[in-house]
Amino acid sequence: MSDQGITRREFIGRSVAGAATAGLALGAPAIGRVASPNERVTVGMVGVGIRGLEQMQAVLNVKADVAIVCDLYDGHLRRAKEIQANTATTRDYREVLDRKDIDAVCIATSDHWHAPVAIAAMQAGKDIYIEKPMTHTIPQALELVKVSKETGRLVQVGSQSLSMESTHKGKAWVDAGEIGNIYMVQCEIYRPDPVGAWKYPVPPDASPQTIDWDRYLGNAPKRPFDAARFFQFRNWWDYGTGIAGDEYVHLLSRVHYLMNTQFPLSAVANGGIYKWTGDRDVPDVHNTLYDYGKFQVVVMANLVSNFDGGEIVRFMGDKGTVVLTEESASLLPYDKEWGYEYPLESWPKDTKDPFMAAHKNDPTADIGTYRRQPHRKAQKLMQRAEGTEDHFRNFFAAVKSRQQPIENVDFGCGTAVACHMANLSYLKKQRLFWDAEKLELRSES
Repeated sequence: MSDQGITRREFIGRSVAGAATAGLALGAPAIGRVASPNERVTVGMVGVGIRGLEQMQAVLNVKADVAIVCDLYDGHLRRAKEIQANTATTRDYREVLDRKDIDAVCIATSDHWHAPVAIAAMQAGKDIYIEKPMTHTIPQALELVKVSKETGRLVQVGSQSLSMESTHKGKAWVDAGEIGNIYMVQCEIYRPDPVGAWKYPVPPDASPQTIDWDRYLGNAPKRPFDAARFFQFRNWWDYGTGIAGDEYVHLLSRVHYLMNTQFPLSAVANGGIYKWTGDRDVPDVHNTLYDYGKFQVVVMANLVSNFDGGEIVRFMGDKGTVVLTEESASLLPYDKEWGYEYPLESWPKDTKDPFMAAHKNDPTADIGTYRRQPHRKAQKLMQRAEGTEDHFRNFFAAVKSRQQPIENVDFGCGTAVACHMANLSYLKKQRLFWDAEKLELRSES
């Protein structure tokens, strides 16, 4: 499988043109080893940087085995051996895929390597846990769906919020009609600090000797060694997918899950580089309006300021609001006394009094005169765990049962398409439309 690094121009071109070329095949029996229900799952890790090492620890915590890790920086491999001394290490992901004892591969590389490693892993008979966003481009997302169906291998995308109890509590409230009909969802992400803006420190030993630079570039444009582009890859389209790929996907995963939808109908985005100037080409302010047909979604995201902190999703219904954060789920029912007093102040007494008498017991919801809705108290659930370990538990149970995990390849394709639409709309300065039947992206005419 060829590598999939791209230039900024190709990022637009490949994601728009030919997005429907990969047809979705029917499911197939799994090719390769299948773990039995009574044995521990054996995992190979590809990419053990910041998130990959967190994944490794989570895998060990849920009583699965890590047999081998792969990374292109020697320091990451040494750190992995500090976590588990007997772990085999390599710079070549194909050594992970060649091992017959590996049931599943966890992929936490830079975004431009997601699809090449994932496709090769499935074709080698491995189930995969892949960090968000599922792929670097829309065509790659469609290709992963195709390969998963052809090989029968399972995919779990790593937006761990889907395995958080707060997300499931929010969905229970929505499904029970606690907030009525939802016509608007508001998503926010704020990260004002350098680490939040991906300005990670570069290890002092970073060099062409400790980093396999040529292998890292893959099919991305060739350039001299630049350690920042390795450790801070999200700042460039060649290797990452910006705020949308890093953060939108968490927010939109919750939107798609609670609203039981896969793709937006359209997206229009705006933004720019305001604070974190210099050698980067992805925006640090990126806002998008999505149309899902029966409801709208607004995503407001920036890496320059802070308000309420963290990630927030507000499902705004006509009877209340559900608010999901990284730490909690809240139900805020509307519980007000509605009345006609304000407009009736303009009526003469001989008109106003008979009207008020006639409507004093009006049962009409929300606007009944002097009619109080049944009192409903606000509710709040504090998140028990961050979600990654539960997400792996869900994945490993699926590996054994051969049932689909909670964030399977079809779900991951939907959120990937939505995130890429936000990026492409920003780059093209156009509203973009998605045809879910043709699996095709088009621009506003």
